Amino acid sequence: MGTATTLAATAVQLTEAANRKGSPERASLKALVALLAGVEDQQVRLTAGSAGEVVVPDLLVDLLMQISNVLDRGDGVVVSEVARELTTSEAARILGVSRPTLTGLLDRGEIKSHRVGTHRRVALQDVLAYRRRRVDQQRASYEALMAEQDELGIYE
Repeated sequence: MGTATTLAATAVQLTEAANRKGSPERASLKALVALLAGVEDQQVRLTAGSAGEVVVPDLLVDLLMQISNVLDRGDGVVVSEVARELTTSEAARILGVSRPTLTGLLDRGEIKSHRVGTHRRVALQDVLAYRRRRVDQQRASYEALMAEQDELGIYE
């Protein structure tokens, strides 16, 4: 295993190694990109010598593909943990909104929060649940719009 002590340090080391021409990491990365490109709709398994084998969840395969592609084109990747409890800035970044917009959502009770001293904290699961609700609402609105276009005979 690697020698880095944090997620960010490991990501930086991998980024540097993947960008060195002729490095074994670069060759492995190229092979991984090619391998993952051919696994569409197939189960991916991770084998660790005599320790055993496990099926890799599809979302983790997707993440690995994205990271591999970023590294392959020469860009860097930084990985960080997301705490169970977020600051308003962290929650806003996850939702892709400004901090004042998030504060408005908190004030209206659309997302639960609590105070730690003078600062607000938001549970990660509440932020993700809100994001899921928002995506579901957007999808429903889009489908309603498409149905209305069909009824009116409007086609692109």
